Amino acid sequence: MKRRALLAGTCAGLLALVVGCANSTELSAANGRTTIKLASSITGSSFLAVTAGIEQGIFDKNGIDVEVIKVKSTAEGAAAVASGQANVAAMLTEGVISSRASGSDLKIIANLLTEDQHILYSKPDIDSIEQFAGRSLAIVGPGSGTEILAKGLFERSGVDPASVQYIPSGAASTQMAALVAGQVDGAGLVPPYDLTAAESGSKEIVEYRDILPKLTPQVFAASERVLTPNPDEFRAFLSAYKESARWVVDHPDEAISILMNDSQISYDAAKDAYDFAKPDYSTDGLVDKQGLQTWLDLTDKYGTIHDELPTVDDLYDPTYAQTAP
Repeated sequence: MKRRALLAGTCAGLLALVVGCANSTELSAANGRTTIKLASSITGSSFLAVTAGIEQGIFDKNGIDVEVIKVKSTAEGAAAVASGQANVAAMLTEGVISSRASGSDLKIIANLLTEDQHILYSKPDIDSIEQFAGRSLAIVGPGSGTEILAKGLFERSGVDPASVQYIPSGAASTQMAALVAGQVDGAGLVPPYDLTAAESGSKEIVEYRDILPKLTPQVFAASERVLTPNPDEFRAFLSAYKESARWVVDHPDEAISILMNDSQISYDAAKDAYDFAKPDYSTDGLVDKQGLQTWLDLTDKYGTIHDELPTVDDLYDPTYAQTAP
């Protein structure tokens, strides 16, 4: 009961939506084209391959019409897929774990990035991660992926995770603001917020990907009841996505321009975000299984789900990306 109560805040109404829309399995298709409704709370450099693929006509030439449905959170993305409002969601990995543990049939089919994008920043008087013992760190909220990852980061760096105070601060922008204002001692920031923090005097301590490698942060997930009858359509979508990711890597100037305009940020912020993400754009779509197991291990140790966790095979089916050209 305790576990289900904790999960309710993340996946509210998800199972009811699944039951209510169990027959929504058909993808929209006409004249040899397929419409993919993509729910996403992911934005910026993490979503750049989708944005660029649409703007450059890469999805279009592959017979895929992508309709992006903006949602505010991973939980909303999962609910959109469960209700049939979306065919696939771009969402946080920890959201799929929580959703699957609560009884949904969400399945990871590919990733957007191969490595976590957080960078640990601190107040100017902190010089190393070891000095975070007895200090405070901004996180999204209790049990969030930001808290789970931070505790894993501290543990692997020789810092007792229990010695750090975790301050619920909301979105990345407010975590950055709390750090700059001196309300917390540190925050795990992603571009472009890291640039703002650095310009305000905050100090870069460590990149999460150096300590916790292959933890794919954002994934494409879909319902098994929709995946099973439509394998070719999802393979075509992922094939076009991978082509888009390769285009982003091969055309930095154009990609930075698209990111700058789409996110309404400065050129310097867009270039900083692109340069950081560039090595991690997933051009094959494949999720590292050991990294996914690490996610599960960290969730088991530091998350709010302490039993009935899904396995890697429960969570992930690589065949949709593997068999795409």
